[in-house]
Amino acid sequence: MTDFWFGFGHGMQWLLDGLVALGWLPVTVFTIVMAIGAIYWMMLQGRYNRRAKEKGEHI
Repeated sequence: MTDFWFGFGHGMQWLLDGLVALGWLPVTVFTIVMAIGAIYWMMLQGRYNRRAKEKGEHI
């Protein structure tokens, strides 16, 4: 069992060292993806609101 946890710890250390080496890239990519998703969601919401207003189902 100790071998498993030491292996897990070494794997996490390797993963986090690689993440630190990337610097701000993961944060930047995450922010861009979330911004694009938010814009897409707002566009769809506008479309659904217009459709509901046309059908008289708007609250």
